Amino acid sequence: MACATFPLIWWGGLVTTTGAGMAFRDWLTSDGYFMPFYPWLSSTGDKFIEHGHRLLGMTVGLLAIGLVAITWKKEPRHWVRMFSLAILVGVILQGALGGMRVVFDERTLALVHGCTGPLFFAMCAAMVVFTSRWWQDSQPPAGVASNPQSAKFFRLAVLTTILAFLQLVAGAVVRHSPHLVGKSAAAIFQAAVYFHVLLALAIVVHGVLLVWQANRCGLPSGRCWLLASLIGFQIALGGSTWIVKYGLPRWASRIFGELTFANTADNAYQAVIVTSHVAVGSLILVTSLAIALRAARQLRIGIPKTIGSASSRLGVAL
Repeated sequence: MACATFPLIWWGGLVTTTGAGMAFRDWLTSDGYFMPFYPWLSSTGDKFIEHGHRLLGMTVGLLAIGLVAITWKKEPRHWVRMFSLAILVGVILQGALGGMRVVFDERTLALVHGCTGPLFFAMCAAMVVFTSRWWQDSQPPAGVASNPQSAKFFRLAVLTTILAFLQLVAGAVVRHSPHLVGKSAAAIFQAAVYFHVLLALAIVVHGVLLVWQANRCGLPSGRCWLLASLIGFQIALGGSTWIVKYGLPRWASRIFGELTFANTADNAYQAVIVTSHVAVGSLILVTSLAIALRAARQLRIGIPKTIGSASSRLGVAL
């Protein structure tokens, strides 16, 4: 599920980047075709991009149905079975939201759709953690559970996850607000950009603190280093996104001159950079969530006790 959802997130970002969201005026059909029967490989341009997004969404929906069926047959933990149902409901609501965006041609719904997609991805990532062998066999390292610094690490990971999601929301507003109409559109865009930059600085600080705190508590720091690497890569993508879409700041233009790839019209180069920026933001969200869940498991914070057997894990790990 999680592996199938990430390309769905990436492709959804591509739909927004290229403005292909209204390539079709109908939904649940595509130009009158039932979705699986639309001649996708014969299509081009916006229709190819938008219908590819629809097919990926349909694939994830089918995987969610399979996940629920296997979970309810094999998984003894009631809360995990209920969580699989929540994932199924989530993908249905996300699909319906995308469909309503088309039916009503409403940009605000596209913005909301772009914000809830990473939330669904986070649910799938959480399911991966819950059904992992590590989760079932986990025992906290000696002294970690009683170490007050470990609780600080957990709170830091939770706050980082919240910041990562708020950053995705701010980024979605930055992406969609230039298409909004009305006198407030420019002010919304400007406020969202400032908020986006401030949150980026906060997440950088949190990434560094997580690595430091993990080492201080004696917790494994590999995932924290992975998160810090993703944040660094994301900062580079964010700067590149701004340059290819809006150009260099005046002070930078005086130093570097005018760059040929800066402030260009929509093209494949720009689409890849901007869409990658969106996708890596989702990876930061799910990585910080996984760190928070693993910390909660080791500290036994608000996590239901494991009652499942080892044989149940294969059935859930769809």
